[in-house]
This record gives sequence, C-alpha cells and structure tokens, in this order.
Amino acid sequence: MRDLRIPLLAAVFLLAASAPMPAAARPPAATGPRGDLRVVVFGDFHGPYGAVTYPAAVARTVAAIVDDWRPDLVLLPGDLIAGQSRSLPDERFAEMWAAFDAAVAAPLRRAGIPYAATLGNHDASKLRDAGGAYAFARERDAAAAYWSAPHHRDGLAVVDGAAYPFAWSLRLGPLFVAVIDASGPWLDDAELAALEATLGNPAARDAMLRWVMGHLPPVGIAEGRDRPGEVLARTDRLLEVLAAGRVDTFVAGHQAVAYAGVWQGLELLYAGGVGARRILGGGPPRSAVAVVDVDLAEGRVRVRFFDPASLEPLPDDAFPARVDGFGGTLLRSERLRPRTRGGPTSWRGRHTVQASGSHVPVARAT
Repeated sequence: MRDLRIPLLAAVFLLAASAPMPAAARPPAATGPRGDLRVVVFGDFHGPYGAVTYPAAVARTVAAIVDDWRPDLVLLPGDLIAGQSRSLPDERFAEMWAAFDAAVAAPLRRAGIPYAATLGNHDASKLRDAGGAYAFARERDAAAAYWSAPHHRDGLAVVDGAAYPFAWSLRLGPLFVAVIDASGPWLDDAELAALEATLGNPAARDAMLRWVMGHLPPVGIAEGRDRPGEVLARTDRLLEVLAAGRVDTFVAGHQAVAYAGVWQGLELLYAGGVGARRILGGGPPRSAVAVVDVDLAEGRVRVRFFDPASLEPLPDDAFPARVDGFGGTLLRSERLRPRTRGGPTSWRGRHTVQASGSHVPVARAT
C-alpha cells in the first residue's frame, strides 16, 4: 500500500491556505443571548471529489466559532472531506484529512474548543459490496487512522468509545450525545441494540439532554434527497429506540438544508452546510451553520441559523412552517424543549464572553 502520509511542505501549505480569517480582518459575527451551554453544529462543507481545499465560507465560519461564538462544543455531522470515489489515489484520503485538520480541527484545538464528529458517506461510507466487504474501505481506513489521534477527544468525556470513530458517545455537562454510523441508510439489529444500550448508560440516563447524531436523517426534506438511500431505513424501529431512551434531538447532515422541526415527537436538527439544496416547499437554497444555546433553568433550547459566508442570521421566513418530507411531515420547531429529567441546572460552559473577546473558563457546578 502506498504511504498515506503527505509531505511536510504540503502540510505546511495546507495549514497556511486554510487558516481562519483573523478577527481583526472582519466584523464580529452576529450572535444572540448566550445560554448556559452553547453548541455549534456545522457539516456538509466538503468540495468536489478529492478536494484538499475548502470554500472560503468554511474559514469564515471557523473564525466566527473561535473568535465570536465561543461554543462549549462543536458537532460535525459528517461529509467533512470529499471521498466516496474509487478513482482517487490511495494517498489522497490522508491528504484530505490533513486539509480538514488544518482548516477546521486544528483551529478548534488551539482555541480549546472540543469537537465531535459523525462520519458521512463522503468520509467513510458503510456501503458494502455483494461479498459483504466495505465498498469504500480505503475511506474507512483513512478515517479511522486520522481520528485515532487522542487530541480529537480533548475536553470530552467519552462514555463508550469501543467503536470510535464510527459509533460512540460522549458527555459534556448536562448534554449526552450518542454518535451513530449513519454513513449509509442501514442500521442493522446489532447497531440498534448498541444504540439502545448506549442510551441506557447511567451517563445518558442522568443527562438533562440526550441527543443522537448521525449523518443521514430519518426524514428527507431536500429536493433530490427525498428518496430511498438518502435517509435512514427502519425508522419505526429507530424511533422506538430513541423514544425508549428519551432522546430529545436527532442531529443530522446530508440533506444540505437547515431546519429545526418536530417529527413524531422528536426534534430533528438539520445542520445545513456550505453549498445548499432547496428545502421541499420552501424558498431558495441557503447555506447554514447552527448555533444552539441551552438555558438549563428554563429547560429551553434556542436554535439560530447563520449564513456561513456573511455570518448574518437567516430570517425566520427562510424556514417553512411545515415540510412534507420523504418519511414523514415535520412542523417547524420554534423552541426545542428538552424533557425535564433532573440533572444540573446551574452548570455553565467552558467559555464566556468579555469585552476583550478572550476565552474565560467558568466554574462548573459540582
């Protein structure tokens, strides 16, 4: 097998070319009232097959995350690189992950902001061939190699990492996140049983909020993504598992639309991305990044979407009140409300904002 490492000179070039825009070179990103916990959700921003550069909006968004929004956690719901191509040379996959690291992960680490990813079909597709082998095994091997570095888990309490980075779970203060391998539409019995066991873990049961993150969603709401293969199958069984585990929110990518909606009593948060599709029954395509603020005492979650290029908030009329999707109907969620189940009500996140704009650690409740 060819050496998957890229030359040092290329790595330095990628780091320089993909560095976030300095805060002094742009106005501060729009924001709003900060909650006790802030999470940014950003995914689906890869370029064409094999690309080792990213759209300019990615650098702008990363700069806003680091300098303006200062979240306690960044969730990356997949399609972070541009794989899923048999024509790419072996070394390209490590090169793409190095480019992702330079553009996204390394700036977050330098800022002390934890991040967690679920892998998408372009990152590590779980599609299997007729013989049962992974059709895109090179992508999965490269993803496993890249994410094996311990620094990707800095600041996170990993609850179950046996199948990391494909399926795993974490806890951050009042929030529990179970990551599933939704890089394809199939969740088999073993995967659903593993998710059920994960949601039964004491770290999940004691959390005030429980989220599940997977690349493909259970309902298709984008033009061209409203068909089999673009959404999760076996959603009846999945919904049973999520309900039994008292999951609040399913965080998804793949659809390239931004929307916060309610389906079968479950909150669905579609992350958007860079290079958007048109939402079914809605207006023009809109790229988006989500900023989620949690107010623990009120038991309230506020979701705001921003344009990754301009960093301006998307208007309310960008989101239809109802979406009749493939797999069900979603009603727009004005506020995502976690079910009350106890847990901390005075926890505060890692970062707060001062006039200087610096990160300041805040004591956590014990």
